Amino acid sequence: MLAASAGEIAACCIRVPVEVVKQRLQAGQYPNLRYGAAHVWRTEGISGFFRGYGMTVLREIPFAMIQFPLLEKTKSFLSDIYLKRKLSPFEVAACGSLCGGFAAFATTPLDVVKTRLMLANSSQSITNCVASIYKKEGAASFFAGASARVFWISLGGFVFFGAYDFSTSLFPF
Repeated sequence: MLAASAGEIAACCIRVPVEVVKQRLQAGQYPNLRYGAAHVWRTEGISGFFRGYGMTVLREIPFAMIQFPLLEKTKSFLSDIYLKRKLSPFEVAACGSLCGGFAAFATTPLDVVKTRLMLANSSQSITNCVASIYKKEGAASFFAGASARVFWISLGGFVFFGAYDFSTSLFPF
């Protein structure tokens, strides 16, 4: 898990700047990518591209720590105990979809906070952001967008883990 966490931390160095501009484009704050990137650079400097970096890491690591062990346990249970055979790539894809969806739902509150930090007009702490959301909108708002997040991550998990299992079955090393 330490290596996976280090990988997530490094990946976020690329993911977060792209996500900052993408989120703001989607929220209608910028007319296009070029303008958005230039605006962040001009008004916030390099740190503007990393707004929400810490929260993104705090979302990604728990997501991976839920999804991957749960996936391995689910595959093991189905393969060793329930079906008593090797799983097909389709069955692995279904496990990946289910486990990814569960991890997505469980980490939606972290995603909501990350998104709010990235879209905020000014920099704020994670604690202040959480308190503000809770005070103004209530606890249920931490699950805003959960159905869409679960859907796309479940679909992505199905494709990713199914394709991975299929391709590794072609090249058994």
